Amino acid sequence: MSKQLSWLSIFAGILSIITGFYLLVNPALSLLSFAFLFAFIFLVSGISEISKYITADKKRGWDLFNGIMTVLLAVWLFSGSFIEKVTFIPFIFAFWALFTGVSKMIMSFEVKNEDKKLGNTLLWTGILGLLAGLIMMGRPLMTGIFVTYTIAFVFIYQGIVSIIFYFKSKKG
Repeated sequence: MSKQLSWLSIFAGILSIITGFYLLVNPALSLLSFAFLFAFIFLVSGISEISKYITADKKRGWDLFNGIMTVLLAVWLFSGSFIEKVTFIPFIFAFWALFTGVSKMIMSFEVKNEDKKLGNTLLWTGILGLLAGLIMMGRPLMTGIFVTYTIAFVFIYQGIVSIIFYFKSKKG
């Protein structure tokens, strides 16, 4: 490996570890960053939906409605208070867990006729997902901290791996 690439590896590792510890110390600021990222994505997505509606041959009101609501959500996120932004991210994860749990439960009933064991597994994972979503909705602060800490530990892990890779490449 070239000398520049190996130094990039150690630099990326150190930067990842610093970022991970920063997230551990400042979980609310990292949730705020995620909220701005989601707001930007929602804005682009909403504008895209509205544009598709305008240019479509067959106009469906739900497409326009979805686009407008997505843009409004983005505007709300951009202009919302610090607390509103920080609590939004945990609710995204809560709704995701709820949706996944319910869909696994529905899928379990369809699969159960063909494979009872798989159907039961899907049912239990669906119930767990549903419970996790309900707990997350009831405890958004705990969810936000959990999400932030998980991402922080992934940054720290990736940093350690990059540094190990640097030293392993020096030996080889």
